[in-house]
Amino acid sequence: MEDIIIKIKEASVCFKDFVLEPLSLNIPRGYITCIKGANGAGKSTFLKMILGNFPKMKGQITVNGMDVIKERIQILEKTGVVLDEKIFFENEDAIKNEEYFSPFYKNWDKEIYRSMLKKMNVSPSKNIGNLSKGERAKYQLAFSAAYKPELLVLDEPAAGLDPVFRKDFFKLLQEFVSEYQATILVSDNIEENLDQITDFIITIENGKCTYKSS
Repeated sequence: MEDIIIKIKEASVCFKDFVLEPLSLNIPRGYITCIKGANGAGKSTFLKMILGNFPKMKGQITVNGMDVIKERIQILEKTGVVLDEKIFFENEDAIKNEEYFSPFYKNWDKEIYRSMLKKMNVSPSKNIGNLSKGERAKYQLAFSAAYKPELLVLDEPAAGLDPVFRKDFFKLLQEFVSEYQATILVSDNIEENLDQITDFIITIENGKCTYKSS
């Protein structure tokens, strides 16, 4: 019997100019599930629903049996994120950011953090605000690895980057699953990226989601 990590039951959100229609599905543990769709289709909204960002969301989403709204903090302790948002101290380097944030993660592993920074070729002494877009994505992946998340959520992590970097980055995701037994949700709007690494695909079009194995 397949082990399910995410259960979605009639979950939907409604904004003034956009509606993500009710969705019900189960996402299995230990695989890469890709979310694809055109820009503005709702990929980011879907991922933010998984992260519990919408308290007024209808329906229910659980991660490891925990409600993403009611038990959001507990879920985030075991969830890694790679988002196009400034969530770190931009004027500090990787080591200082570790000092600030590591106390919030019970499973933080300093050795994994330093090892991943080296593997990603991210300088530990370079201020986060001075990292390129590609370096920032790799840094967030390294940071996430340090607390051994069960779930990793990435919102178009390689958008706007060259094809060589894209290929290398998506290969890193496969290694992440293998090494940390994590479940990955990743969005991208270039299908050839998804086809190379995906186990399951969620397609979002006009606020409607469809789900299938690759």
